[in-house]
Formats: sequence, C-alpha cells, structure tokens
Amino acid sequence: MSEQPACITGIRPGITARGLDRSQLPVADWLCHCGTHERATGHRAVQQLLARARTGHCPHTVGLGAAA
Repeated sequence: MSEQPACITGIRPGITARGLDRSQLPVADWLCHCGTHERATGHRAVQQLLARARTGHCPHTVGLGAAA
C-alpha cells in the first residue's frame, strides 16, 4: 500500500501570531506554500520565526532544485 501525500484545500499559506500580550505565552504558526508547517512557542522562538518566515519565498525547496 503506497502512501499518498495529503491534499488540503481551502487553507492558505501565511503567518499567524497570537498571545502577544504581556501576560500570555506567544505562539506563531507558519504554513509555507510548499505545505511545510512550523510552530514556535515562547517570546524568543516567535521572534526568530517571524524574522525569517516569508510568505512569498519558500526556503524548503532551495536545496531540491525546484522553483519556488
């Protein structure tokens, strides 16, 4: 039995950050247009993810030789 890649429709790529108030734990989610999902939790991790995540550029396919 071969595995088929997940085909998800209706979910748009982008960056979402929540819990940025002083008394909350910040969480950021990044869905790249290639389908890769990354989540960061905590002030420093969220800042790092927001600094490097780009919605128009896919860093996941750079090493594969595919056009992003």
